[in-house]
Amino acid sequence: MTESHEPMDAWSDLPATEPDAASEPDTAASSSQEEVLPGTEAEEAPASTDKKDDAEVEDFQLTAAEVVALIGDRSEQMSVSTFRTLVTHGEAPKPLSWGRTPLWSFRVIEDWISEMFASGVFTAAASGPAPTEAPAGPAAAEAASESEQEPEAELVFGSTAQWVEEFLVPMYRREITVNGNHTTWCPEWWRHAEAIIRFEALWRAWEHLRLDGKTGMSVFMKDHLDHHLPILLDGKGPFDGCSLTGGHAKAPDGIKAFRTVTPPSELFPDVRPPVNEIEE
Repeated sequence: MTESHEPMDAWSDLPATEPDAASEPDTAASSSQEEVLPGTEAEEAPASTDKKDDAEVEDFQLTAAEVVALIGDRSEQMSVSTFRTLVTHGEAPKPLSWGRTPLWSFRVIEDWISEMFASGVFTAAASGPAPTEAPAGPAAAEAASESEQEPEAELVFGSTAQWVEEFLVPMYRREITVNGNHTTWCPEWWRHAEAIIRFEALWRAWEHLRLDGKTGMSVFMKDHLDHHLPILLDGKGPFDGCSLTGGHAKAPDGIKAFRTVTPPSELFPDVRPPVNEIEE
């Protein structure tokens, strides 16, 4: 008796399974309409999941430091503060959300970098000569310490206005005097030059001192907030004439600037070095 061999499937090395006569589909029925084979939906489900996973891999979130590192891999180095300035002036994408650590979409940043290269704003980083072995000694140790400086801390807020609206105003509350000269406020505080520079100083001090987990906030309140806000809110301060009900005063900056007379130039000479000396 000869040994029987199973027929081989042309797409694999495994023997094809003999079809069951009872479960074999009718040829005429299959030609008139498509038959959904059992297990087809189960096989297609992982494919859709894979597509979803691929989409998640293509887009993820980056911190400002990671965005700057991504730019530095393709173009000249950029500092985190420079990138924040571009974001503040609308020249770079805004983060998905500010929060404590602003995050950017990887896909949006990729598109933005491509646009910067296309417009000529970004240029490919020049490849320099191969690095040589660093010399040993105190000079090498000093150079190594300078290169190992701590990275710049991330800002919690992206601008002075955001810090005032989302941190200061909800936290610092006082009774405002109506039609009085004690405590006043201007809803359009950004129309006052003095208010802008004082709030800018407060925001920068807060961003720096918040990193001190021991006495940082106490120093901020005592040396910065408690100094600037009484001046800003004083009835004779920069908001003089403004009110919660009436809004910003009609006169520019609320009150008039001091009158000055330009002094003789020889009395206050320009002590800055000439431009050619700075370049040298």
